[in-house]
Amino acid sequence: MSIGYPTITIDLILDRLTTKDVLHGVLHSILFHRLFGTVRPSTFEVLDVTMPGVSDPEMEQLVSEKVDTFWKGIEGGVNKRGQIIVTFSEKRPKKSWFQVYMGEEDVPWEQWVINAELRQPKTDRGMSAI
Repeated sequence: MSIGYPTITIDLILDRLTTKDVLHGVLHSILFHRLFGTVRPSTFEVLDVTMPGVSDPEMEQLVSEKVDTFWKGIEGGVNKRGQIIVTFSEKRPKKSWFQVYMGEEDVPWEQWVINAELRQPKTDRGMSAI
C-alpha cells in the first residue's frame, strides 16, 4: 500500500543509560534538517558523536516531553520496544464539491519512524557492542 509520501525508518538498539540521550539527539537531528524558517543551530554530544540540533526553547521542551513520555511507556511495560513517529505536513485548503472552501487539512509530506528496543548489556564488553 502506497501512502504517497516517503517514510524513513530508523531501527535503534539501546541500553538503559543512553536511551534518553540518543532519542533526544536523533529527534533534534531530524528536526534540524527538516524545519523551515530561521533555525538557530546547536550541537549535542551523544556517545562521542556530535549531532546537530535546534536551539529553541519550545522545540527543546517538545522533544524532552516526547522522549520522557516514550521512556515512561517503555520503562513500565513488559515489552521493551517502542516507536516514535514524526510526521511533517503542510496545511492546505480543504475543498468539497463545487470548490467550496471547507477549512484546512494537514497533508503529510514526510514521515520518520524510530523503532527503539531496550537491551541490557550483560558485561562491559557487551556494552561496547551496543
